[in-house]
Amino acid sequence: MIELPEALSIAADLRKTILHKTVIQVSGNFTGHKFTFYKGDPNQYDDLLKNQRVDQIVDRHFYIELKIGEYTLLFRDGANLRYYQTPPYPKKSKLMLVFEDGSSLNMTTSMYAEIALFKTTDGYDNLYYQLELNGVGPLDEKFTWPYFKSLLNENTLKLSTKAFLATDQRILGVGNGTVQDILFHAHLLPKRKMNTLNKEELMNLYEALIATLKTMAEEHGRDTQKDIFNQPGGYHVLLSKKTYKEPCPLCQQPLHKEQYLGGSIYYCSHCQK
Repeated sequence: MIELPEALSIAADLRKTILHKTVIQVSGNFTGHKFTFYKGDPNQYDDLLKNQRVDQIVDRHFYIELKIGEYTLLFRDGANLRYYQTPPYPKKSKLMLVFEDGSSLNMTTSMYAEIALFKTTDGYDNLYYQLELNGVGPLDEKFTWPYFKSLLNENTLKLSTKAFLATDQRILGVGNGTVQDILFHAHLLPKRKMNTLNKEELMNLYEALIATLKTMAEEHGRDTQKDIFNQPGGYHVLLSKKTYKEPCPLCQQPLHKEQYLGGSIYYCSHCQK
């Protein structure tokens, strides 16, 4: 799933591969996956984007955003983007952009995904996208300790640490994937209530949030996700479905896996309090 490390690394790769290229064809199997959600009629995407140039790739937190001529094209959630230098093009596709040099960008879906195409001047009246546009990301200069504390109120203090970090786009770019290592580095359990954290623990959480995401981004995403060249990211995720059967990397005690808030959580009951 696209979270902040992948959003930034994919955007960087797209600048190297498709920026300033002209779209000559848009295709895809638009009806074969009920969990791919489109804004606008995808059958009209070809008419709208054909002969238009990719003018900009915008850094976002949850989205991959392309400016193509007069239009903005967005991908989110389980949108798997892969770049192909030459044909043959893959048969499995929810959306494919073919460029004048024969290269292509193809998207398939894992679990569920969003694709949105709209005229840039019209904007996109979507709650999550508006939060993207108007929010402060955890790697932004404005994401200071006072700003972090301003997110704590009567309602959010009742939440668990996982819910506080990874729901309602309160912390842009953080979802169920990135939150695992953030909480591990902060030495906090995912179910720990925010109102039980003292000042030192809150500061540890703030610092772990920024440091972990920064490292994930600098290492070109997580190794549980793949880039547009179908290669895993360089950041080795400590807590995930791939590692929870291994001992804790700090204390060597067994790790735990549970279902919580619509997804799996992984933790060390010895290192995380």
